[in-house]
Amino acid sequence: MKIVMKILKKQKAFTLIELMVTMAMIGFIASIILIALGNTRLKARDAKRVADAKNIIKSFELYLNDNGVYPQYGTVGTEYDLTTAMTNATPVPLAPGYVSQVPIDPTFAAQNHPYKYTTDAGGRNFGLAIYFEADGAYCKYRSAGGLASWFTNAPDCVR
Repeated sequence: MKIVMKILKKQKAFTLIELMVTMAMIGFIASIILIALGNTRLKARDAKRVADAKNIIKSFELYLNDNGVYPQYGTVGTEYDLTTAMTNATPVPLAPGYVSQVPIDPTFAAQNHPYKYTTDAGGRNFGLAIYFEADGAYCKYRSAGGLASWFTNAPDCVR
């Protein structure tokens, strides 16, 4: 017992092996946390997209109530970037009267996956397509008379 005590008293620092094992454990734990946070961030961005869609649709309904039509822009049935369409919509722009600013995708990928908008002749129906990261694809929201053919291959959103 005295020999063990002498050896322990002489050891004043950690060995290289002890340091390496500790660093490996910290790295392993950090990687698990980063993976978990990545999925949480993705879900949070998709939740913001759902909230954006609901707010956009509410503003469309307010717009319809005041103007008798949904916002119109460009060629009927053509898909447009929502921001461009809503800031240039007729008879009046959506922003700033109905929303302070038109919502955009919460990632830098917004340039690759912008919110999209289309309308029919006369502005009686609208279509809104939003890209969801969890699905890796667009889905569409549309008014009751909105065409199923709008936003080719995009299913109706169930969120």
